Amino acid sequence: MRFINIVLLILSLFCLQVSAQHKDAKDHSHKSIEAKSPYPSIDIKVIKDAKSGYNIQLITKNFKFTPEKVNKENIMNEGHAHIYINGNKNRVYSEWYHIEDEKLTQPINQIRATLNANDHSEYTVNSRPIEAIGAIKNENIGNWYNNKK
Repeated sequence: MRFINIVLLILSLFCLQVSAQHKDAKDHSHKSIEAKSPYPSIDIKVIKDAKSGYNIQLITKNFKFTPEKVNKENIMNEGHAHIYINGNKNRVYSEWYHIEDEKLTQPINQIRATLNANDHSEYTVNSRPIEAIGAIKNENIGNWYNNKK
């Protein structure tokens, strides 16, 4: 049974990733900006909230959140993050973000976080987005899958 759950989790993530890539392919509004050393990085930690939903902690290195500089001149390794919940974008201006239960509409919900410059461009290294990808399984709070690229 555990094997079947793992296979279903992987298949669901694959389908969500293909769907998100297809959606992103139609959206040409996001540019990318090649990060410079020391390269920023991001990871995701998910904590079940005592009242409702989940608290997402964005753990970054070599990156500074600067909400006061949004839509201003880019400064390397500064900016904000975008969290995509099943492909739906949300802006994040600090290391914490709360997801309400009603945003988790799938049995397995994909969470993708990217680091973005002040002009909303995605930071990249070797043309690959600086991102963390994970999932939240609806019916079992303790199941968390994190796949860093």
